[in-house]
Amino acid sequence: MTDSREEEAARRVVVGVDSSENAARAARWAAAEAVSRGVPLAVAHAINLPAGASLPLEPPEYAERCREDGRKLLQLITDSLHRDFPKLQIDTELSDYSAARTLTSMSLESALVVAGTRGHGGFTGMLLGSVSHKLAAHTHSPLVVVRGDQPEAVLDEVVLGVEPRQPDAAIRYAFAAAQRYGAVLHAVRVWLPQAGYSGLMGTYFGDFTEFRNEERRDIEQLLSPFRSSFPDVKIEITVARGNQVPILIEAARDTRLLVVGAHRRRGPLAVGAGYTVDGLLAHSPTPVAVVPMH
Repeated sequence: MTDSREEEAARRVVVGVDSSENAARAARWAAAEAVSRGVPLAVAHAINLPAGASLPLEPPEYAERCREDGRKLLQLITDSLHRDFPKLQIDTELSDYSAARTLTSMSLESALVVAGTRGHGGFTGMLLGSVSHKLAAHTHSPLVVVRGDQPEAVLDEVVLGVEPRQPDAAIRYAFAAAQRYGAVLHAVRVWLPQAGYSGLMGTYFGDFTEFRNEERRDIEQLLSPFRSSFPDVKIEITVARGNQVPILIEAARDTRLLVVGAHRRRGPLAVGAGYTVDGLLAHSPTPVAVVPMH
């Protein structure tokens, strides 16, 4: 028999926080998401003690001072969230380990992990060593990365990036999110012509209308099994030609959420989940949901 506390933990939303404005925005997004799901919120702070903290290189009280600062931060954030979400159950977690290790571990017993990121304005330097990119490669649950302020007028739309032979998990997540928000599900497939087709470019570009129709039919087949489970969700489909990252970012601009699947790289040195996911996390002003594809 499953312990009821384990069942509750598996349904919770977890958010990782530090003292930055990015983390504060992520915490508010996570709290609103927990309310929409009717589940508790766990607010986690990782102090990332160095391995040699107990050695003479650090004062004896260093570790306890870090923990006390962490407890004060968690109290400050939870007090703020309680004012805005008075009925939400909020628990806290203080960890001696790194943020990536802490949140990856907590994802084993959570429905969702939320993190903030600073991101980049340009396309140079992708924050490949950042916490959000590591989490995108390793969390066991879906991950939502929040970057920047949400616009005052948010479009009631969830954008789903759809690949050929897309696994079910990301599609199901997008449908469920659209249903919770009362939003339209906008499925977007981006086609990038390959250099290997250069000799046939005239034919390929001339036949793009038929190609787009074939892609739409393929997307319809992928979405069809979920229509009966989510009958109230309205669907829009777009097939575009070009680079996935800027096209998905623009399609999702001012919407509630952008959902993509990620192939997991479980090796200890993996810091990202691929070009598209890394690019979206670094540049999308819309919250990005990264759903594991095993």
